[in-house]
Amino acid sequence: MHHLETWLNAQDYAGLITQVEQVLATDPQAITAWGYGGLAYLLQEDAESAQAWWLQALTELDENRIQALGDWLWQQGESYRESHPTVSLELYRAAQELAPSHERRLQLTEWAAIQAALLPEELAAATEMLSRSDQLPEKAVYKTLLAVVGELKFNSQIEQFIRSCQRHLSPPVYARALSVSAGKIQWKYQNPATSEYLLKMALEYDPNNTEVLGRLANLYEEMNDLEQALGMARYYVQIAASKGLGEQARAWAILMRVLMTMGGQGWAEAVEKAPIYHQVLSDLAQASEAELSQSKNRGDPPFTVGFFLPYLRDDPARDRPVLNRIVSQAARQIRNHTDAYYTERAGEPSSRLRVGFVSRSLTRHSVGWLARWFFESYDRSQLELFLYYITSPPDALGESWFVRRCEHYFYGDYANEVARKIADDGIQILIDVDSLTLNTTCAVLAFKPAPIQVTWLGWDASGMDTVDYFIADPLVLPANAQDYYHEKIWRLPETYIAVNGFEIGVPDVRREDLGIAPDEVIFFSAQSGYKRHPDNVRWQIEILQRTPNSYLCIKSLRMNAGLQEQFRSQAAALGVDPQRLRFLPPVNSEYVHRANLQCLADVILDTYPYNGATTTLEALWLGIPLVTRVGQQFAARNSYAFLTQCGISEGIAHSAEEYIAWGVRLGTDAELRREIRQRLLASRRSSPLWDGRRFARQFGNALQEMWQVYQSR
Repeated sequence: MHHLETWLNAQDYAGLITQVEQVLATDPQAITAWGYGGLAYLLQEDAESAQAWWLQALTELDENRIQALGDWLWQQGESYRESHPTVSLELYRAAQELAPSHERRLQLTEWAAIQAALLPEELAAATEMLSRSDQLPEKAVYKTLLAVVGELKFNSQIEQFIRSCQRHLSPPVYARALSVSAGKIQWKYQNPATSEYLLKMALEYDPNNTEVLGRLANLYEEMNDLEQALGMARYYVQIAASKGLGEQARAWAILMRVLMTMGGQGWAEAVEKAPIYHQVLSDLAQASEAELSQSKNRGDPPFTVGFFLPYLRDDPARDRPVLNRIVSQAARQIRNHTDAYYTERAGEPSSRLRVGFVSRSLTRHSVGWLARWFFESYDRSQLELFLYYITSPPDALGESWFVRRCEHYFYGDYANEVARKIADDGIQILIDVDSLTLNTTCAVLAFKPAPIQVTWLGWDASGMDTVDYFIADPLVLPANAQDYYHEKIWRLPETYIAVNGFEIGVPDVRREDLGIAPDEVIFFSAQSGYKRHPDNVRWQIEILQRTPNSYLCIKSLRMNAGLQEQFRSQAAALGVDPQRLRFLPPVNSEYVHRANLQCLADVILDTYPYNGATTTLEALWLGIPLVTRVGQQFAARNSYAFLTQCGISEGIAHSAEEYIAWGVRLGTDAELRREIRQRLLASRRSSPLWDGRRFARQFGNALQEMWQVYQSR
């Protein structure tokens, strides 16, 4: 039958049908001819004729040959998965019809769900099979459960399917499937109610599953149901005490997250318990491989457990080595259980450098607002850009800012599929912009799918042993930072980020709406609850206390009673009238936020030990003076670096006393504020901070140099 493949390879499907008809006229038992005939119809997008063709085969073939035809169709379905997924699905359906098996039913259900093409009757058939069958292969059931729950809109039929899977899975595996699916539904579809329901289903079967407890605590925190979040986090800490160091670190990280989000007494408790959190991380960093394997129902490796260290203190010389060890251990944990997709190779000759970006954050996110200017201005004659979104597909801004400006785009839910695609694409330099904000991105980097891996933007360097470089500039890290960073710090000559500006909308709140007169001073602070360290809140209230006729406007993405109480209690302790505090609700538009900022703010009060970045750049672009305290860690030096790059030294403090003094001076000296405003606005024409094209050229040159260094090894 080799001549039939010739017609198939030539994509002459009508000719192929003619050929198989001729074969079958003389040999109606020719299995391959029956197979190719239906395939030809499918490749012409005529599934109905293909089904009729194979139904006809049932009338001609005996039982053994029908089984053989089903096997042939299944093999073809496997081969067409990547090139023609819908053709593959129809081949699977036909094969299951002709030669049914439990394993094929599972795989068909999985593949149809992934393509959002699962028919209700197919889901019902899979549910019936799972309910009545003896033990089925756990891995196959797990994969099918993941696909059905994570890809389709949840309903009672899917719930019934989930419960039918339970008897074929161990409690940890069942809980893992529902936990992963709940996370995907939350990130991809923003459906917290369904995520909560799935996690509660998992706990019914495995009540002390730490992965589910952690996921549920995080979900409640995101839903702003902080009391439930705190209760779940405390229970997780209690259960994790007997589950190994990795689980303990995860539990403490989640507890710290909830406490800091709560503000008020929550933040006070976070400060009080920070030494325990630090010690758990230190113990994990020093743990042996045997100790790391103690976790009984381990979820994702503990990449992000140290995420909250820079919010609690500014001590990178002590904290970075701990993070480096933890993250590199977690990367090894992945590589020890999965085949790596990358092997060392010399760079293939290419006219352009193949550069990949992997991220969940290249969207309507602070990282997206900053990174977009590089994508607008990069040199397309030198760089070929590949874009890999992970866990969440691009939103509308991600499509317009990034996807349309790259030549190649791929979306994947899971680290292994994204890593394999990166390796298959032959990426030479892979750039991570999520850092330690997402376990899945960390897992991609752990596979080492590209010969050079770089972290840029994000949170800070990841510290992973498979990451080669961290992008910085002359100011944002101190001169001795290489002493405690694992990655080589690659300092761009002027700035590690540049923007061409920010769009501004129409304000929806003005001074008169807040009862503040035009000649009164407004201090403004817009940051998340994680950044509201009690010490920094106290400094801000002291500035208010010492500045007559002044107010403090506080804005947070998720304002809550605890955060408000944190400011009010500090004000009461210092004898400041709480009526001088204004708590602003979030707005659903960055453009409106900037317009409000422009209307209201006389002076921005930055946070410490974790500064603003996007918020600082927005303020400087608008010409608003800013007070910041400079620290040693990356998170405590952004505002200092940006101010300096604009030629401004006023407002830069190196101690709490200086921070307060600068706040009072800027609050009481209107002429100084006007002068700084003029200089900030003038910097738009000269500072490298506001020149995206110049930055893109310098960043592109750095990537070329990295590749040259790699080739010269």
